[in-house]
Amino acid sequence: MLDPQPPTSKPRRLAPLGVALLLLTCRSERAGADDCAVILDRIVALELAEQGYRDPELTRRKQQEFARRFVPELQRCEGLSLPPGARECIARAGSAEEISHVCLR
Repeated sequence: MLDPQPPTSKPRRLAPLGVALLLLTCRSERAGADDCAVILDRIVALELAEQGYRDPELTRRKQQEFARRFVPELQRCEGLSLPPGARECIARAGSAEEISHVCLR
């Protein structure tokens, strides 16, 4: 279940989260706490999958860990603007980069 490639550095892996949160600031529909949590959970799941991890329990634990680690960022996310169709795009995104570069622009 592990990818033979070494994991990427944390700052690089988390860059899509930062970009996603910044992009939320310039759109019309407002993000609620649930939206922000879904964005983070989806980014974490996609990043783990890209690294070769497929264990749903590991994904759940990492999502919980990142939710605790990024409480201030998640709170700042609430009330930020979402572009039209963002929720659907996030749900079907194939990569964290797609979320930040397509879904939230």
